[in-house]
Amino acid sequence: MPALLERNLDQLTCDAYNDDPTRVRRVARLMPPDDTFDRATIILKAMADPVRARILYALTQEALCVCELATLLDMSLPAVSHHLKLLTTAGMLRVRKQGKFACYYLRDEHQGTMLGALLAELTQPQGGGQ
Repeated sequence: MPALLERNLDQLTCDAYNDDPTRVRRVARLMPPDDTFDRATIILKAMADPVRARILYALTQEALCVCELATLLDMSLPAVSHHLKLLTTAGMLRVRKQGKFACYYLRDEHQGTMLGALLAELTQPQGGGQ
């Protein structure tokens, strides 16, 4: 929570007419710290590319090296390496050397679960007669 908001939390009310002027105060108490939102933004920006989303999905299935990902995605090694660097810098991947190869893994299983849930939701047929 921003320091200014934290200092004024007890006085925080909405000046506009509503039936519960303390709603803002209740929500403010639940807001995560700013650095949490900063971290979420970094992760979402890293995922906000179709190639990186495909890489992340592939890594939910199995750890892969750059050349395996390049083959899977039908891309050049430098292009895949660029995307892997962005994902690693964002803290989403870890790298483990295996002989002369570097295998890439998701940093934690929760990220794979989150991506899997998002993709499952998006592959469901659209309902509701639109």
